[in-house]
Amino acid sequence: MTLGLLPALGGSLGELAATGQAGRLLDGYLARYVESFDRVLYFSYRVESLEHFTRDPGLLARAHVVAPARPLGRGRRAATLAWTESARLRACAVLRVFQITGTVPALAARLRFGVPYVTTYGFSYAQLSRRGPRRWLKAAVERLGLRHAAAVIATTDALRARAARVAHHVVLVPNGVDTRRFSPAPSGRRRQSPPRVLYVGRFSAEKNLETLVAAAGRVARRRPLRLVMVGAGPLQARLRAQARAAGVETEFTGIVPQERLPELYRQADAFVLASFTEGHPKVLIEAMACGVPCVASDCEGNRSLVSDGVTGLLFDPRRADDLADRLIRVLDDAPLAAALGRAGRELAVARHDLAARVAEEIALLRSVAAAV
Repeated sequence: MTLGLLPALGGSLGELAATGQAGRLLDGYLARYVESFDRVLYFSYRVESLEHFTRDPGLLARAHVVAPARPLGRGRRAATLAWTESARLRACAVLRVFQITGTVPALAARLRFGVPYVTTYGFSYAQLSRRGPRRWLKAAVERLGLRHAAAVIATTDALRARAARVAHHVVLVPNGVDTRRFSPAPSGRRRQSPPRVLYVGRFSAEKNLETLVAAAGRVARRRPLRLVMVGAGPLQARLRAQARAAGVETEFTGIVPQERLPELYRQADAFVLASFTEGHPKVLIEAMACGVPCVASDCEGNRSLVSDGVTGLLFDPRRADDLADRLIRVLDDAPLAAALGRAGRELAVARHDLAARVAEEIALLRSVAAAV
């Protein structure tokens, strides 16, 4: 039985590697897929091969990257994939689509060859766009992708309810992380001097990082702290200037590969996710799995993980003072920080262990393939 993998529109292993996420796909998903399927095909949007990213003989023997012969725009690659790669798509028993935008070629493969697909619904992608033609187009792709899927994997209860308005079969499978790799330090958490406040992710407007820097500035006037910013994005220069002006000791690490992230979490005294909107944030689960006390904005995706005062603290993302207050509580109240860290770790292990979540996915994929 052959499994086909379709990334988000324009996605590739190279793109994942550039953001430090290739290891998550290779180790967390692909290594498990090849144990359950005879062959796995990853349909990339970039000219690349699997050998560029792994030397694992098991993966190289049973997984293959299907890449374009020459560079193509992502729209053209998506629109023509069912024709240029018709033989390989027809050979697939089922297609696994990692984001709803990746359903464009999946829809064509379903129409031409009857190949069923299963897609993740981890966010309402149309909401990310401003009003106008692009937002309308994303909303149309979302509706079509959900309606014609053999099954939809929703990552939260709210997303499951939203998808069920359109899709025929929706299954709740929360995001997961490798809770063995992302785990507290064996010797226990030791307070840093100065305490380290960590953010991991993209430096873009929806992540609300200017509020994080402003809040860190307020805290820094009362007690020392070090803000550690992991990632990259269009706002990096502005955030650097803002941190200097606010007198906040700040470290910009750049993008860190997935395998090196656990140590950064273990060194943190608090993790902050200040976003205006989130789907089901993996970085928040990673921080919880490492036992880091988490402070998160009060938005739908974060509330699916953070019970205020139990597994973390919530704050109003429009108010830097609110975030500063929560940070001071975590940094000054060691028993509270320890309790939040323990509860977060327990939640991550109980509900968000990646091995268990991928096993659920594989069972769903095999059942969809068997039903055809």
